[in-house]
Formats: sequence, C-alpha cells, structure tokens
Amino acid sequence: MVVAYAVHHDKSVNIADAYYRGRLRLLGHQNFDKKTGYRSQSFLTVPMKNHENEIIGVLQLINAKRPSTGEVVRFSDADQQFAEALASQAAIARSPTAC
Repeated sequence: MVVAYAVHHDKSVNIADAYYRGRLRLLGHQNFDKKTGYRSQSFLTVPMKNHENEIIGVLQLINAKRPSTGEVVRFSDADQQFAEALASQAAIARSPTAC
C-alpha cells in the first residue's frame, strides 16, 4: 500500500497512475476499486510528522482532477508542496503538547 511505503521510507509519494506497473506494486487499491466500483488513479501520500519529527499519521489525496474537464491527472508539484505544508500543520495541531 502507498501509505505503508510513505511511512517506511519517510517521504511523500506522488503517483500519476497507480495502475501503471512501475516501481511500486500497488495491489491494495485495486482490490478496493473492485469492491466499490471506484477507480483510484492518482495518489499523493504525505507523512504527518510532529514537532519531534515522529510520523503520527498520513495525509492521502486521491484522484486530482483538471477543473476544466474533470479528467483525473497527476498531483502537481504545487499540490504536493501545499499538502506537505498542510500535513505539517495538522501533525503539529494534533500533537498533545499543542493543546
């Protein structure tokens, strides 16, 4: 699964087409898609790290869409930077010391 890869490698994963047989073998989403009739194509998965740099969760976005056509596309570099900033803020807000 993409989430496990992102956590174990401590890095964001941006996949344009999860059905393309690239370096990662992504079978978990395919089973989910078969059960639900959904098609998970593009993924952006970002580890959420607290103030001690510990991974406490993961933010995952699925199927970026081009606004003009509704076509599913890859998440842009700007999308990834925004998601990484959001994940960072969410992790810090979730931290017990932030309360």
